[in-house]
Amino acid sequence: MNKRFHLTAIAVALAAVSTTSFATDPGAFFINGNLGQSHYNDNGFSDRTDVSVAVRGGYSWQSDVVDFGVETGYVDLGKAHGTVTDGAISANYSAQGKGPLLGINLKYKFVNKWFVSGRLGYFRSTLVENISGFGSQSYSGNGGYAGVGVGYDITPHFSLGASYDNYRGRVKYAGSSYADNIGVVSGFAEYRF
Repeated sequence: MNKRFHLTAIAVALAAVSTTSFATDPGAFFINGNLGQSHYNDNGFSDRTDVSVAVRGGYSWQSDVVDFGVETGYVDLGKAHGTVTDGAISANYSAQGKGPLLGINLKYKFVNKWFVSGRLGYFRSTLVENISGFGSQSYSGNGGYAGVGVGYDITPHFSLGASYDNYRGRVKYAGSSYADNIGVVSGFAEYRF
């Protein structure tokens, strides 16, 4: 197992058991949705951008200035496309990254309802490759994600904002590990209850 995965799991566990003394308010459950554009950093693709969607849920312990939370969810990073040529034979191929998430988040609130946020966690990455005429294959591995954002609390229960997240997708194939960074610029909406 990946050393970073162990560290993330330990951080999430410690955060979950130690936050009751952190908060002045009991906190709130939340659901958060992101819609944006992904960018695969692998130069093997000719078209490296697509639509990305993420849904997260969790619980945050709140104070007047800082909120601390745990989150879980799922992200679909869209597809990257390319063409492979071998002599007279040419085939189109695509790769789609997706998978479940588990992590922590932090939100620093300003007095004017604006806030900045950050998140960090574990990403169980799955890469689905499809080569035209040859079918598709799926590979999985343990990766991670991190992100920053800025937003505005429209009401005590609803926020809108923008964020940048970087997903470190890792897969295992034929006994070897492969990794790629996928960046996502997105807008988000969050409802707390």
